[in-house]
Amino acid sequence: MGDDITYRGPLGSLALAEAGAAGVDPADLYLAAVSWWSAAVAPAVSLSAWPGLTTVWTALVHRNTPEADPLLPLLQRLLDGISPLAVHADVTTERQFDAATHATQRAVNAGKGTSSMLLTGSPFTTNRGRPNLSWTLQGPLRLAWEREHMPPTRGKARFRGPSERLAPPDVASLWTPSIAEWEGFQATDAATYSRVLHFSTRPVDIPPISPESDTWQDELALAYAWAFNTRPFLRFSKQALRLRKVIRRVDGRWDELADPHADFFVRIDDHVVRIAGTLAASERTTVASAHVEAAWNLARRAVRDTSHLIGMDTDMVNEIVDDLDRKLLDGAEPEGELERVKSNMPNPYSYTRWKEPSGDNAVRKLKLWYRGRCQMCGTVLALPSPRDRYSEAAHIQAREDNGPDVIENLLCLCPNCHVLFDAGGRVLTDDLAVIDTVSGDAGRRLHLHRWHFIDLQYVRHHRERWRSWQEPATESISS
Repeated sequence: MGDDITYRGPLGSLALAEAGAAGVDPADLYLAAVSWWSAAVAPAVSLSAWPGLTTVWTALVHRNTPEADPLLPLLQRLLDGISPLAVHADVTTERQFDAATHATQRAVNAGKGTSSMLLTGSPFTTNRGRPNLSWTLQGPLRLAWEREHMPPTRGKARFRGPSERLAPPDVASLWTPSIAEWEGFQATDAATYSRVLHFSTRPVDIPPISPESDTWQDELALAYAWAFNTRPFLRFSKQALRLRKVIRRVDGRWDELADPHADFFVRIDDHVVRIAGTLAASERTTVASAHVEAAWNLARRAVRDTSHLIGMDTDMVNEIVDDLDRKLLDGAEPEGELERVKSNMPNPYSYTRWKEPSGDNAVRKLKLWYRGRCQMCGTVLALPSPRDRYSEAAHIQAREDNGPDVIENLLCLCPNCHVLFDAGGRVLTDDLAVIDTVSGDAGRRLHLHRWHFIDLQYVRHHRERWRSWQEPATESISS
């Protein structure tokens, strides 16, 4: 297989289309885009295979420290409008990490962001002239890798029980340290540095490559809205699981390396799963063998780059990598065209430990998203007062039927549509099309903000509730 990178899906098309004009290496831009996208969709997408998360942690190491790293400004220009993300640079202490988490949560509560953040710049400080990764930061980073970190508690939140705390933000990293800074990783232990894929940046010495598709912006915008509107639980195909087992079996061989820092490679399988899930989410498909292969291509480059960064004997590393390449080739079987995942219920095991915004917080966020515009008819009731616009938060499953005050059970409606919906004059299909139950006409599809997920169990409950009223009325009319 060599060291070729498979530029997969719209993220690959982005890298191939934009790297040349920006003066960066396509592979470096591809790696950076995967890290960004993994964090952007992490609050919405979960995977059937452990660890179940998409967040990808990378460190792109510069041999020569540039005056200004071009990757992050380029990503922000290309992706921030499509998949907005809270970016926090140079977080080097636990206090700064908590502050970044708190700022991300404030944006979520204000309806201005999602519960995810990307750590950029460098995590290192300098102590007596040597790079140092603070031990107070290492603990939160290890927990954040598995989304087990505690969100910061301030004010009244300090007195909440664990079941009442808001979900902590998903965290990914796109660190860009110099080689001198990166050497600080070797002063930590495997529990920290194995959670990161380490790459060396490449000089731009290859001709521009034409992408297979120039529609990456539209494809990523569709994928982002699909992720948050459906909260997909992406399963691995049988062939993808078979290839993953091959990678897991080889994981034990890293122990054969004599170098004390061979533990850099002990989480390669976890990295492959996260990258494969990220690529599948960008294409709106299940995780297929092609995604696992593309993910391994990136992980393989990280393995070889890391061995050079450490300065270890690469013969054994290359032997293990080549052995895995052969086994993956032997186990590869064509899967045919990948099917789009059109709609999916969320992972039944997600969001069980943490509380999502509810009550007044959910209503406030809903109205900020839609700015008072009715999701059914599009009406905006403008007012000549500081209130500016008027709209109402409608429960899909009514409160009297134990409908919860969560955003997955709320709609932003004008008063007319609210009354019609509450009285059964309008219902929603599973595709979120609005049905007029009096005339039987199917209206427009419900307008959805890109972060608004509606749980179909509430939609079905509302529909069934009013169907029981409509059917007897229909029978009496026909008789």
